[in-house]
Amino acid sequence: MVRFFLSMIVGISTVGSVYTLPTDPGHQIYLEAESSIAASIRDILIDNKVIGDVLDDFNPDYYLDISYPKFHESVRLGNDIPVKSVSDRPAFIFQPLTPLKPPTPRIKDTEDVFTLILTDPDAKSRDKPKWSEMCHWIITNLTDHTREPPPFLEPSGFPSLKYGEVEKYLPPGPPPKTGPHRYVFVLLRGHSTHVEAPKDRKHWGYGKVRHGVRDWAAENNLTVVGANFFFAQNVKQ
Repeated sequence: MVRFFLSMIVGISTVGSVYTLPTDPGHQIYLEAESSIAASIRDILIDNKVIGDVLDDFNPDYYLDISYPKFHESVRLGNDIPVKSVSDRPAFIFQPLTPLKPPTPRIKDTEDVFTLILTDPDAKSRDKPKWSEMCHWIITNLTDHTREPPPFLEPSGFPSLKYGEVEKYLPPGPPPKTGPHRYVFVLLRGHSTHVEAPKDRKHWGYGKVRHGVRDWAAENNLTVVGANFFFAQNVKQ
């Protein structure tokens, strides 16, 4: 199984319980050779068959930064994370892979709206994916000029009302003796503040093996602009 670990695409830091990127107000992260970074991300997704099994081919426009602050774990394009460390909803932020000017007021009707999902293409196992894909999370109404991560770490355990959880976070729970599962985060871009929930978590309601976010995104007129993933497996193998 091919695994890659891209640890230094961008500088990252944790501040308290909120995961942030080291940016100054009004200034986007500047990534030198951004095209080669996007190409490296794409290559990793292809080598691990995320592009193929889960997504059609695409060129990433955004770096999707995901962390599980309680256990100090970060999702880094194919690293291993213990199942116990991903029991709570992650913190996240996404940054464009090309430098942008500081945000300017935009007409609400034409503003990009982003949706973040988590899917398991290896349920029940990678060799026998009879439950694949399994929908683990859908949250929408995200914008690219929100600098701080959504307040998912509030004591109440609920996100701000301006964000919408279409499917609540279902913690990964790979069955015993099924090997490593790929858990794939996908960032989708559209123009509507409303997306339809899938009819079921298993197969995303499509009733066919290996069907899921690709079909759902097409139905909701969403385009893939970023992806990240990690491996997790049951301790009993």
